[in-house]
Amino acid sequence: MIIFQRLATFEGPPEEIAPWALEITEAVNQRTHLNVSLWQGLFGGPAGTLAWSALTDNLTVLEAATDSLAADAAYLSLLSKARDWARTPPEDFLLRMVHTAGGDYVRPDVGAYAEGTVAVPADGKLAEAGAFGVEIADAHSKLTHASVLFCTSEYSAFGEMRWLSLYDSAAAVDTAAEAIAKDQDYAAKLKAAGGLFVEGLSRRTLARRIA
Repeated sequence: MIIFQRLATFEGPPEEIAPWALEITEAVNQRTHLNVSLWQGLFGGPAGTLAWSALTDNLTVLEAATDSLAADAAYLSLLSKARDWARTPPEDFLLRMVHTAGGDYVRPDVGAYAEGTVAVPADGKLAEAGAFGVEIADAHSKLTHASVLFCTSEYSAFGEMRWLSLYDSAAAVDTAAEAIAKDQDYAAKLKAAGGLFVEGLSRRTLARRIA
């Protein structure tokens, strides 16, 4: 399974951007077999960032959906309404799900939070970093009771790895952060992995599902 993500940062009237974002999300879901969700970036990225996400079987399914939208005049007209709000072109990502922790993946409900962590393995450390990725996903899920997805980024920095920790509410995010801060074993695992990743490239984000 792969996760398609499109990230875009907008500058403009929130009272116009928000309804447009909801409308285009609904339009994509009506016109394709993709089940797209809309997320608002909260921390760790530029203000005004929105993200669209869809879980799909493979690139072939995604290609069929995007080709259909590219030939849909009504969709393209709706898309063009945002051109004056976009700071920069949107970025598209494909994440391949390598491992899930905390049970089978369940699509987060509206109002859920997704905490993202990105890291790039150091030279010669790809296999070790991958093994750590699975280990820390399991440890994080056990400690926080969150569902954690460990993914590789198909088309970004070579070897880039991503963890997506899913929470039902802001309170659950707070509880998880407190549990992690107090757990010495978790801290020890992170310390031991210090040489596995390129320094200065790791980052974390938090987003909330709004549709």
